[in-house]
Amino acid sequence: MKISARNMLKCKVESLTPGAVNEEVVLKLSNGAKITSIITKNSALNLNLKPNDEVFAIIKSSSIMFGLGELKISARNVLKGKIVSIKKGEVNAEVCLDLGDGKIITGIITLNSVKKLDLKVGDGASAIIKSSEVMVGVE
Repeated sequence: MKISARNMLKCKVESLTPGAVNEEVVLKLSNGAKITSIITKNSALNLNLKPNDEVFAIIKSSSIMFGLGELKISARNVLKGKIVSIKKGEVNAEVCLDLGDGKIITGIITLNSVKKLDLKVGDGASAIIKSSEVMVGVE
């Protein structure tokens, strides 16, 4: 599968919770971290999703926020890791977070946010992703 989104994480479907319009899909990474996605019921049917299926969590880099310390937020997905690279541009910066077990997630945030959070390579941080921003893909 070739896509333009920067983040394509291989996962297994852990659970599916159907709703009237949307379905909650809980995905599990090989490192044990979980990612929740909210997709339409029709999308879940078209993908023929079942527990233990191998799928991909697809997340655009612009959909990722970063935070430090213990966070109390409403976003469903908070993935902890270590910053392995920061590429600074004039306005934005690319931040790569190692989640462990070979899983790297990349986010694009403003350079001002990098400075405000005082992000540095080697720091512990969390990638924050709303469940509505996580797409599910199959091969």
